[in-house]
Amino acid sequence: MIALQAIHWFLALVPVLVLLALFVWFDAFKLMNLREILLLLLLGGLGALASYPVSGRLLDTLPIGFSNYSRFWAPWIEEAIKGVLVVILFRLNRIGFKLDAVISGFALGAGFSVVENIIYLIRLSEYGAGTWLVRGLGTAVMHGTTLAILAATAHEFAERETRQAASDYNFNLLWFVPGYFAAALIHLAFNQFPERPLIAMLGISLFAPVAILGIFQFGTTEAERWLKQEYGEHKAQLQVLRAGRFPDNRCGKRVAALAERLSGAAAERIRRYWEVQTWLVAEAEETLIEEEEGDAAFDGQKIRDAFAELDGLKRAMGPTTFAQLNRLLPFSRNDYWELSELRQRVTRG
Repeated sequence: MIALQAIHWFLALVPVLVLLALFVWFDAFKLMNLREILLLLLLGGLGALASYPVSGRLLDTLPIGFSNYSRFWAPWIEEAIKGVLVVILFRLNRIGFKLDAVISGFALGAGFSVVENIIYLIRLSEYGAGTWLVRGLGTAVMHGTTLAILAATAHEFAERETRQAASDYNFNLLWFVPGYFAAALIHLAFNQFPERPLIAMLGISLFAPVAILGIFQFGTTEAERWLKQEYGEHKAQLQVLRAGRFPDNRCGKRVAALAERLSGAAAERIRRYWEVQTWLVAEAEETLIEEEEGDAAFDGQKIRDAFAELDGLKRAMGPTTFAQLNRLLPFSRNDYWELSELRQRVTRG
C-alpha cells in the first residue's frame, strides 16, 4: 500500500519538476540559482492555496466529472490568480530577459501545480495511478506552460519600457492582458476533454516543450543582441567618464548642470558615481556574454569593492543630491536588473 501511494505521489509531483530542471539547464546565461527556483516554487504554491476556494468543486479538478464551471470558468479565475504572481515579479524588477520570464513563469506554475496536487493526493488517495499520471504529466505541465507563456508575452510588450531610462519607466498592466488571454485559452482547451483525459495530457505534453523551447531560442538570440549592443554603448560611455568628462548628450548635459551647482568635491563624486556604476553595468553584461559562451570569469573582489564604493559615494552625496542624480542617470531597469544579477553571482562566487 505504501509503495503504491509512493508511486502516486511520484507521478503527480515529479514530472513537472524534472521538466523545470531541464529548462533551467537549457538556459545558456545561467540566470536562476537553486534558491531563486525554490522561492518561485513556494510563491506558486501560495497561489494554489489562494485559488483553491474558488477553483470549483474538488472532483471538478480531476479528469472526471467536470462541471461547466470547471470547464469554462475556472481557467479564467486560476490564470488570473497565477498571473498576479507574474505581475509582482515584473513590478519588483525580478525579470530581465525573456529566458528569465519563461523560467520564472514555469517555476511559478510548477509550484502551483505541486501544492494543488498534494492537496488532492491527501484528500483523494483512493484514486488510481492513471488519475495521478494525468495530473502530473498533464495538469501540472499545463499550469507551468500557461504561466511561462503569459510571462514571455508580457516581457515582449514591456521590453521597450524596461530598456529606457528607469526614471521614464511607466508600469502598465495592459502588458499582461494578451498573455493572460493566451494562458486562459490554453487552460480552457485542456479542460475540454473530461471523458478523454489522456488526449489532454498528450496534447499538453507535446505542446509544452515545443512552445517553451521555441521561446528559449528566440529569447537567447534577443538577449545576445541586446547585450552586445548595450555593452558597446556602456564601454563608450565609460571611456568618456574616465577622461573626466560627462557624455555629450541630453543626459550628460543635465548631470553636468547638476554638478556645476555643487562644490568641486561634490561634483567629482557625481562624476565618479556615474563612472563606477557604468563600469559595473558593463562588467555585468560582459559576464553574461561570457556565460553564454561558456567561459565566464570575473574579479569578485574588484566588483565587491566597486559596489562598496558606490554605497560610500551615495552616503557622501546625501539623500537629496543622490535623488536628483538618480533621476538624471541614463540607466534602465534592465541595467539595474543586470547589476542585481552581478551582485548575486559575486556573492555565490
